[in-house]
Amino acid sequence: MRFVATAARGVEAALAEELRGLGLGGVDERRGAVAFEGPLADGYRAVMWSRIASRVLLVLSEVDAPDAGALYDGVRCVDWTDHVPPGRTIAVDVARTGPTADNPRYLVLRTKDAVVDRIRETRGSRPDVDTRRPDVRVHVHLVRGRATVSVDLAGEALHRRGGRAGSEAPLKENLAAALLRIAGWPLPVPFVDPMCGSGTLCIEAARIALDVAPGLARGRHGLEGWGGHDAAVWAALRAEALGRRDAARAREVAIHGWDASGPALAAARENVERAGLGGRIALARVSLADARPPDSAATEPRGLVVTNPPYGARLGEAGELGLLYEQLGDVLRRRFTGWTAWVLSGNRALDGRIGLKPRRRHVVFNGPIECRFLELPISEVPVEGGGPAWRKPSPEAEMLANRLRKNVRRLRKWARREDVSCYRVYDADVPEYNMAIDRYDGAAVLQEYERPRSVDAAVAERHLRDAVQVVPEVLGIDPADVVVRVRRRRREGEQYERLAGEAVFREVREGGLRFLVNLTDYLDTGLFLDHRRVRSRIRDLARGRDFLNLFAYTCTATVYAAAGGARSTTSVDLSNTYLDWGRENLALNGLDAGRHDLVRADCVEWLARARGRYGLVLCAPPTHSRSKAMRGDFDLERDHVSLVRACARLLTPDGLLLFSPPIPRFPLDQRALSDLHLHIEDITPLTHPPDFRTPPHTTFQLSP
Repeated sequence: MRFVATAARGVEAALAEELRGLGLGGVDERRGAVAFEGPLADGYRAVMWSRIASRVLLVLSEVDAPDAGALYDGVRCVDWTDHVPPGRTIAVDVARTGPTADNPRYLVLRTKDAVVDRIRETRGSRPDVDTRRPDVRVHVHLVRGRATVSVDLAGEALHRRGGRAGSEAPLKENLAAALLRIAGWPLPVPFVDPMCGSGTLCIEAARIALDVAPGLARGRHGLEGWGGHDAAVWAALRAEALGRRDAARAREVAIHGWDASGPALAAARENVERAGLGGRIALARVSLADARPPDSAATEPRGLVVTNPPYGARLGEAGELGLLYEQLGDVLRRRFTGWTAWVLSGNRALDGRIGLKPRRRHVVFNGPIECRFLELPISEVPVEGGGPAWRKPSPEAEMLANRLRKNVRRLRKWARREDVSCYRVYDADVPEYNMAIDRYDGAAVLQEYERPRSVDAAVAERHLRDAVQVVPEVLGIDPADVVVRVRRRRREGEQYERLAGEAVFREVREGGLRFLVNLTDYLDTGLFLDHRRVRSRIRDLARGRDFLNLFAYTCTATVYAAAGGARSTTSVDLSNTYLDWGRENLALNGLDAGRHDLVRADCVEWLARARGRYGLVLCAPPTHSRSKAMRGDFDLERDHVSLVRACARLLTPDGLLLFSPPIPRFPLDQRALSDLHLHIEDITPLTHPPDFRTPPHTTFQLSP
């Protein structure tokens, strides 16, 4: 029989080596796959034992298929009654290499028709289609007018070793296994992943070291629903796998997974338990800066580090992650002397930031991302000195430190008087350091603004590194509590994405009120510091009024209005996440969320159908908004006139509208609003907080 094992691009050689190691014959590497030949038991062995393959296909036929009609005829020639028993369900996958004239969905439909028509013609009844959990999965691969028709013995992708915790898996299990094979694992040395995330590399390393067949973790295989299934052969393979697993239980392994993220580590622990590896992998919450060889390495001076750090594919991350990659290289050079590290990098701009010269580079694809798997031998000569960064601050860093100290002295008394624990301590005061630094009690958020093209990238990176070293020293906080963000202008239609999954909230104070902020998961923290005086004005004006908060975000202005004695509050936002956050803010201040309406809706659509009247309205819109829940997009400069009109329609005769766009000197089109006879006043100077050099917003007060 002929078989094809598919795999991620770049790991074909590792898969071929693995299949030969399983005793399979006729192994032939191809692009994204490896072919092999042998009896049915060999195909079954690949399904049970291959850690690298994505699927194992049993080839039934090869046919000419220049178009969909020819494909139908070729597939229909296969006697499908031999492969699809009565009462079994089917699904069809069609993969293509190169372009075809026909729509891919149409090719799937015609293939399905061919299978169904042949069975109905022979048997008098047709099988049902189940695209989610079919009994038999038919696979067709089209290349230059030829189609290979197969049955998928795996049934579902082989990287699914069983259930796993965590919604995102940046590294599939079979790619992790391929990387470990390339790295030479298993070895009689300690294994460490210092950024283990949900634990994929550690779990695969343990399965390899403890001889656990990946097929044992899957409860269902496609071969079991196939008409040609040999249950005795499969039972024998399963018994062999169970025996090998049991025989290896006494092996000693030293596998360590560390991560700074509590939620990630919780997911890793759950995944380890689900994999039946409890007690075999040492997991701990350790920041990269604190990583050092485990105690078990004391008797073995060498070890293996394999890790998959973030690539910086999301908004702003590439700039932020340069420091992380530098820190990774520094920790390896200082503390893991004599070890070998393997790092999977999906961003070439970050490779050199590690500071270690690769001995080898393997190009592999993690989904669509072209990555390099770097072998980094670490010198046995330890690097002198300590600390998480080996480069000293540049001479000009003292300019930043001096200005930061001066600002802290100036703002400390004001912050204490106003009962403010979160404020801006640096606002691009020194041209060389184009960044903002915000203090949140015992933490800080450092936001580097987008670098102009005229500024050399190396200089900007040096200055960012300076700031990361200077900020904790001047502010007296732990370096681990400095969060780095790199802001850039969004392209048209681009949305800010969630950046992490920490879900770690801090409580801060402002004006006698308390709020929750999240410094890691989003580009913004949940509290716009520059709107502090806008919120204070709302509290002063709210007594006895019905308050409407549009684009409410985390409802901080609503808390101020409620604290100021508002008769009622209504908060409208499109995000359930932010509205839930708002409920927490209300509860934190002893305000019953049940007495305050929190409405999930597109503000523009909600305004069009609103019928209430409000004595005080805050409209603080974004510059641009678009989501799956919206019918169209929102552009502030284009749509602000209609937005202000809709808000003004809801004002009581003595009502006030605070319109506060996040743009300095916003050009409000007062001529287009003249027929409303509104009194319009630019009150931006009154809302300019003392911790901002220039106000990043404009605020207008409008009244009938």
